[in-house]
Amino acid sequence: MYATPETDDGWITAIREPDGETLVVEARFALPRRFRDLVRGRESELVFAARSRLARLGINITPLGEPVFNGRVCDLRLSVVAAIRAYGMAEHLERLITPGLRVGRLVYCPRDTRLSSTEIHGLIQDNQIQVPAGFSLDAHGYLILRPQQQLFRFRKPLTFQEVNAVAYHADGKELLNRLQVRTMVDNIELPPNDGLVTACSMFLHRHYVVLQNLDDSLGFHLQATVLDPVSTRGTNIYLEFINRSDQLIVNPTVAATVHEAVHSEPQRHYWHGGPKPLPAAAEPEYRSLSQVFDRLEGSPLLVPGCHRLMAATTDPAALLAGGMPELLCGRSDNPGNPRVQPDPQSDADPSSVLDEPIDCAGTGPLADLPDGAGATLLLGYFPNLIEHTEICAAALRRQIARIVFRRASFEHGVFLSDRDHGRLADYEGLGVEVYWCNEARGHVVRHVFRGLRGYFTAPDMVDRFRSTLVFAIYGSIKPLSEPEIACTERLITNLRGLFGSDIGILTGGGPGSMQQVTATAHRLGLMVGSSFIETMDQETNKSADFYQTFQARSRQSRQRWFEIASFHLFLIGGVGTLEEIGLTLTDMKLGVIESSPIVFLDSSGGDFYWQGLKDQFTRMARAGRMPTSLLDNILMTADPDEVPRFYKKALRLG
Repeated sequence: MYATPETDDGWITAIREPDGETLVVEARFALPRRFRDLVRGRESELVFAARSRLARLGINITPLGEPVFNGRVCDLRLSVVAAIRAYGMAEHLERLITPGLRVGRLVYCPRDTRLSSTEIHGLIQDNQIQVPAGFSLDAHGYLILRPQQQLFRFRKPLTFQEVNAVAYHADGKELLNRLQVRTMVDNIELPPNDGLVTACSMFLHRHYVVLQNLDDSLGFHLQATVLDPVSTRGTNIYLEFINRSDQLIVNPTVAATVHEAVHSEPQRHYWHGGPKPLPAAAEPEYRSLSQVFDRLEGSPLLVPGCHRLMAATTDPAALLAGGMPELLCGRSDNPGNPRVQPDPQSDADPSSVLDEPIDCAGTGPLADLPDGAGATLLLGYFPNLIEHTEICAAALRRQIARIVFRRASFEHGVFLSDRDHGRLADYEGLGVEVYWCNEARGHVVRHVFRGLRGYFTAPDMVDRFRSTLVFAIYGSIKPLSEPEIACTERLITNLRGLFGSDIGILTGGGPGSMQQVTATAHRLGLMVGSSFIETMDQETNKSADFYQTFQARSRQSRQRWFEIASFHLFLIGGVGTLEEIGLTLTDMKLGVIESSPIVFLDSSGGDFYWQGLKDQFTRMARAGRMPTSLLDNILMTADPDEVPRFYKKALRLG
């Protein structure tokens, strides 16, 4: 795992008297011990980097003076100004800039981790970093970046409510992406005494980049100056320029230094919450946990007929050693509906119609846990509605810290429903870890979110899953011929050659081309993921490093989980692949996912498989029924060696 050495975002603590159109504020930054130890004696090498979403609003935040260190915190005076006048932020500034607003971070940029021009050139040649086409390197180790011919403008003047949501809400950047639209231009014209937002393509894997305003004759970049590893991967790496002169600037550029990122070994967090195995776990993790489930589910204390186990413990070591949990109960699959009234014509006693199911459901046993207990909750099945509401209430009081479930569904085996995925999102929002003791795979996996989508992966692969560059590859479940296998292997080898080994391959997880892609990727040392769908005609592969499952009725929403992919490639397939093509193109058209190059590869060796679709796309674009920008971003080929060349051209990489 590679990261920028930095603090978390600092926040405004006080507002000072405005200086003309500029607001002056005080900000505070928390300094974790590890960060303090890293920068001790070298505080002069800290750089303030403003939040990118504020810079994209045209708001520039710059330091005034040196930071003042006081133990675990640092205070810094900042100036805030609406620098891009065309965006109209000046009228919102005083209401927006209030105590509590997160403004940016302190980044440690030591001179001894900065790379020379020779070292940077070597990284570019070896595809260890990808930088914009037309870049330059000077003798002092400055990388000169030239943005693509595109501008980002707002669809309409923003209201204060929209600006406030962008600045303060956790998903404010998603809102900003919808409000700010891209326009292609022949040349970027930076008007006098104003500014604009543009972008470039860049891929950073193990390095971070610090933008430098050496000479503002070709534009002055706002203070959002640090591009991090992993998160800096794509076509929309935003650059915000202002022109401080009274003359027009055409095609602005910015200089940058490149630094080695900090490498940290991935930490494994076990189902009991600790970073190391418990001494009581003599067996491998899955086997020892399965034995605990077997013992609890076979306990004579459980009510007959109520087989949905719920157990909670604050001492997992004692549980592994044969002890009992603090809470143990069983629940029915159908707890009944309290709103349903008994049939007045029934001979049954009305007072007893719902008593047994509701009591068996156990509405509230977690309340017996003390607040802040941080217990581990073991469940026979993934939570149903009643269990979910109780778990959420307990999570708010920090009574439980993690969930470990054994089975995904009574009726659907290992496959989760749409409601289940919504519940997983709720647990993530409440800070509850979720683990699956998966009997089908014989392992214990942790649920991890990447952006808005979560997958299950081994605890020691969490960091790798979060940082890998993902390619979604779609195709048929039919077996591949030997020439088709060779073509597929060549494709994946080329992807690794262009982007390095820090990439992952995501498929539907079935047989045929998907299985061949999985086998090839593993042979090349790449991470492999699968989005499994409940079907009757295929087996799920058992070798995916990260995966998610979907019941048959969740077929359409399953496509949302492919959003973690930066690139989409289609091998020859049938109607299922055709549906995935339509969903992917529609998502790009609507801005649900970022527009990126799309590859259609024909490995059949016969008549070109995609010719009919190619003709249809051309006809749709000619009729105005498909954006030409999408068509320009599509490659249809039978040559896997053409793919890396296409990516470099489409992404405008040097």
